[in-house]
Amino acid sequence: MAVSFVDFPVYKRALGLAKEIDCLCRMMSGKEFYFLRDQLRRATASVALNIAEGSGKWSKKDKINFYRIARGSAFESVGALDLFSTFSISDEKQLDSLRKEFLAIGGELQALIFSIEKR
Repeated sequence: MAVSFVDFPVYKRALGLAKEIDCLCRMMSGKEFYFLRDQLRRATASVALNIAEGSGKWSKKDKINFYRIARGSAFESVGALDLFSTFSISDEKQLDSLRKEFLAIGGELQALIFSIEKR
């Protein structure tokens, strides 16, 4: 039986990170910076969702495309966290830890893409 995306370490990592981002955003109340919190949540969700969707594609080209989108969303999330830092919205230590996680996910997705390309 083929390995399911729910068993992919990068998928599990993306889900855990989505939960952390949701907790971070819930701690921030008010309408100020709502747009940025919403964008970060959507970009974070996009990582896990595109991994799931890509795993269901039959062709290598389609799989790789969705994994690249997931990778791009991980990097978009880093950009959103940089904006949080710029506007002093959250603790810098926490933001740095989250940035590192997203960059690691990006690296894992790149490795997954390379492995598919070599098949």
